[in-house]
Amino acid sequence: MPHIDDRLEPSKVKSVSVYNVGDYGMDLFLPFTDVGLTETAITFSTATLTRDLEHSHQPMDDFPAVYSDTDSGILLNEGNDTAFSQTYSYNPDMTAIIYAIHLSFPAAVICSAFTSGTLNIGALHLKITERSTNDRLLYENTFQSDAANLTGTGTSLHIFQRDVVETILVRKGNPIDILVELVTVTTGTNTRQEGIVNLAPYIKTAVLKRFTPAGIALHLHADLSHADGVYKYTKNRVSNLGQ
Repeated sequence: MPHIDDRLEPSKVKSVSVYNVGDYGMDLFLPFTDVGLTETAITFSTATLTRDLEHSHQPMDDFPAVYSDTDSGILLNEGNDTAFSQTYSYNPDMTAIIYAIHLSFPAAVICSAFTSGTLNIGALHLKITERSTNDRLLYENTFQSDAANLTGTGTSLHIFQRDVVETILVRKGNPIDILVELVTVTTGTNTRQEGIVNLAPYIKTAVLKRFTPAGIALHLHADLSHADGVYKYTKNRVSNLGQ
């Protein structure tokens, strides 16, 4: 019978980082926050309220919630007749993989003076890039709103709610920039304010109801390089038991 040497030489024992059942990722919600924009009052009960649908169904997502019976909100905009365009930044503290992006963006247009024509929250342009020596495009798309036209003074509030299932690598130390732009369609002669409602309800009536903040949720899995430098190809594997 062959002899089996049961002695273990530590220098020949190597460890490799792997996922366990507790490493199946997390949803990181990043609220869109704006400072310095024009603040215009909005009354929810008098607005025309629409939202995105998922194949004619009501979409569901795990977003933070606030409950209130208020009928008042704030539209953050860049001034009269000025397109809304803002860039938000997030700096990852570790290399990770994004497997899904969940977007909640309540957009509104207010027609404060009307002579002729129409106004419509046409679309939302989303562009996510990695800021580095050579900026890298991570994701880009334009989402149509299907909101109704405004044909006079009033408010149109549309909630963009989208799920993007993509596999995207983000790297420690390389900020990601999230560009959000409204593509409002106008004709005729009118005055408008367009922009973001940072906290918006799904029900117009002034009763106790749920408000959802504007933001983007990233479903993240930490990359294995966070635990073992070998996956960065910068150093050899080392033994946890010594050499």
